[in-house]
Amino acid sequence: MSRGSMCADVLRVLQQFMSDTAARLVLRGTLEPLRLSLDSVGAAELPRVIEALEPATRHFVDPARRPQLAAQLRTLTQPAAGAPGASASKAAAAGPALRATTYLVRTEADASHARLAARAMCETMGGRGFECQKVATAVSELARNQISYAGGGTIQLTPEQTPRRLLRVRAEDQGRGIPDLEKVLSGTYRSKTGMGLGLLGVKRLADKFDVRTGPNGTQVDFEVWL
Repeated sequence: MSRGSMCADVLRVLQQFMSDTAARLVLRGTLEPLRLSLDSVGAAELPRVIEALEPATRHFVDPARRPQLAAQLRTLTQPAAGAPGASASKAAAAGPALRATTYLVRTEADASHARLAARAMCETMGGRGFECQKVATAVSELARNQISYAGGGTIQLTPEQTPRRLLRVRAEDQGRGIPDLEKVLSGTYRSKTGMGLGLLGVKRLADKFDVRTGPNGTQVDFEVWL
């Protein structure tokens, strides 16, 4: 799919939920802060654009229709039938509440994709808005930490239905570890680089939280109960 056609598809979805003028205004207003144009959005940039569109559309779309809009926008990130990777994407979309899925995180686009996937899985499981926002925010923080301090990592999303309905997230990297972990988690650690602030935020968002770190990497596990 060409870059220009991707924005055209986004615009067509927006036009189903608002006027043509509003749709074009929202799309252009979303692209400008991202330093993108209608012709420069490709597959790598699309998840980031869709993530930014969610808050941008709130003033134009009825709250009851926002989940439907978000779902339709997310389908644009899935390969078309017959395209490379389409079978895997269809399988993931067909049963996100049934099996664990792991996402490789190397770039900001990867982080955005993992965040959107976490929110979508939470919504599919029946999570409420604030619960899904907690999951998405925590995944975003962990993914960006991986990029900034470990050169990347993986995010695994594992849904559970029994005995308690919850979404479990595991973030792993092979970085140098987190110094002064106890101080970081207590909120008393002060870092010039900001290391650890995101981790403390994830701890506060989680219903269950655990972290293991050392010179060979870091593993963070957390749960949000739905």
